[in-house]
Amino acid sequence: MAELSLPYVCLPLSAEIPERTRRIDAALSAGVRESQAKPAAETMALAINALVDQFLSQLLRDLYAAYPTHKNYKTALNIIDDIQEKVLHYLQWLTRFLSNERMAVVVKNYLEMMRHLSASRPEQAYLAVGLAPELAARGRKTINALRSGESTDVAAGIEVLIDIIDAVLVDFVYEPKHLMRFNLVVNKGLDGAIYMIKGLAFRQLRTLGEMIPPEHVSVFLDHLEHHFFDLHPVQ
Repeated sequence: MAELSLPYVCLPLSAEIPERTRRIDAALSAGVRESQAKPAAETMALAINALVDQFLSQLLRDLYAAYPTHKNYKTALNIIDDIQEKVLHYLQWLTRFLSNERMAVVVKNYLEMMRHLSASRPEQAYLAVGLAPELAARGRKTINALRSGESTDVAAGIEVLIDIIDAVLVDFVYEPKHLMRFNLVVNKGLDGAIYMIKGLAFRQLRTLGEMIPPEHVSVFLDHLEHHFFDLHPVQ
């Protein structure tokens, strides 16, 4: 496995996700004839919903815990539930097109993204993706400006988070989709589902950016820096 260098984004995963992925990889490497589509789709749903939970739900939970009188944070969590239900729906639809041959091409890519990065917590697996230096530099500049009070433009911070999520999706969704070489009809269906789910998630984030007053911005920045590493690796 190639070494992951700064800057990168990473999210902690439950032990179940890498364990399931390794079992699927072992079955495919052994050439089993039994379809691995159902366990693969279930594992992908767990991983994608972990991304949604870490990037969106946890941010809202953190904001609501810090400012419980701000009821809009709690209300927004209901929209996240809807996004996660749509992820499950479309992955169930995708199952019929996931042949073992297609999955064998991408499962090792997923394992490459699941890394043990923390010296203090060696058992913790993370989903980790490298970031372009330009995005990392813009992210650091935006974070510093918001922390110092030089800027109160929370929307700029939200756009950094959206671009970081997009970078994760390139490796986690778009590249595997390309490698599996679905036909035109399936590709169009997948593109439509991805576009809709991304649209819902990013619209919710931009709406959240309008809700967050300047005095709440430190909670958002702490959340962002919990996943964004450009100055030092995960401790």
